[in-house]
Amino acid sequence: MEQELIPAGAMTSFSMSFSATPHAVRLARRLTGERLARWGVPAGCPAARTVALLVGELTANAVRHGSVPGRGFTLAVSMPARATEGHEAEGGAVPLRIEVTDARADRYPVLRPAGWEERESGRGLLLVDTFAAAWGVAAHPAGKTVWCECLLHPAEMAPRM
Repeated sequence: MEQELIPAGAMTSFSMSFSATPHAVRLARRLTGERLARWGVPAGCPAARTVALLVGELTANAVRHGSVPGRGFTLAVSMPARATEGHEAEGGAVPLRIEVTDARADRYPVLRPAGWEERESGRGLLLVDTFAAAWGVAAHPAGKTVWCECLLHPAEMAPRM
């Protein structure tokens, strides 16, 4: 876990609650991709694929490890509004934050030690740790929020050919 990258200020955001099902994971990825496209991050570009991977891993973890019968999860994605000056990181990269809130305050994610990669499952948080610039967990009145932030570099937001 690392320090958060996005300062307070004008944000562009998307938030939605989902049932705790595998279908909801696919839907969350698809809706996030559509929202990114509206924000100027073209579908299929490397940045959009990275965000889709991170959303998929965090929401799948919420379904598999954070669900309680009758309660789903909430996905929130935010980034500084493009019109707001001063939110770009080094090299013109724009920070994007993904938050997934689930109902299990008693089960916090654990980054597995080396050698865990050889198992069939359990690598989701390793992917988040690899592709996100920062990630962490925060207590939430209804459970916990697992968040990550990634830097969207201009070169990675070019439309695919």
